[in-house]
Amino acid sequence: MFLTRIYLNPYRRGARNLMRSRQTMHAAVLNCFPPGSLDDAAAPRVLWRLDRAANSAGKQGSPAYALFISSPVPPDPSHIVEAAGYKNDGGVVVRELDGFLDRLEAGQRWGFRLCVNPTFREKSQLDRAGRKKILAHVTQEQQTKWVLDRAERCGFKILESADLGGELPVLEDSQGQRVDGKNLLINGVERSLVEFRRGNGLVRLSIATFEGVLEVSDPQALRHAVVNGIGRGKAYGCGLLTLARA
Repeated sequence: MFLTRIYLNPYRRGARNLMRSRQTMHAAVLNCFPPGSLDDAAAPRVLWRLDRAANSAGKQGSPAYALFISSPVPPDPSHIVEAAGYKNDGGVVVRELDGFLDRLEAGQRWGFRLCVNPTFREKSQLDRAGRKKILAHVTQEQQTKWVLDRAERCGFKILESADLGGELPVLEDSQGQRVDGKNLLINGVERSLVEFRRGNGLVRLSIATFEGVLEVSDPQALRHAVVNGIGRGKAYGCGLLTLARA
């Protein structure tokens, strides 16, 4: 597996065209791979995610967006760089992930970032095929709960502030009860509703991006989540889970 990071320059027209359309970005990502390179049905699918990566105050350089691509083979993103990125050193970084994934162990703690399209099946509504209709969670509370409900099966748990130890503030709820350490280390950093036409139908995505700190509980399940993604909408920039030092 490979993880590629490509900085996009929002001042370039090509970057703006890519970022305004998830269909266009999906096509650009798949065009990073030559014919036949993704034909292995047993190989993981290509995942991608677009992150805001604005420079912090006091740092020089243009504000940028970071396009992450997870793939079973290394990509050739030269067409993206030519139209929308930076040609200098650091504009593109490709890293092999297999060694990192093999070293995941229970009890390790990692910072994470995850972009998802949280959905559920509504029993009282049926689609044209007679199946339970798929609807989107739209509130931050619903979307956060969706992630928490899937954490165990994906091989991790979200840490509470008390798990990190150190000097923590005394926290109280609205009734004055102590809740020290009950605050989970997960934060919704971006939410959006996206609609676009695909063929004769309309695609609706309720996208939420989360950051936080997790602890590995099942390394094999976590590897599967990192490689294969979480939830629906993977073709359109959802599902990619990335890990970094906490």
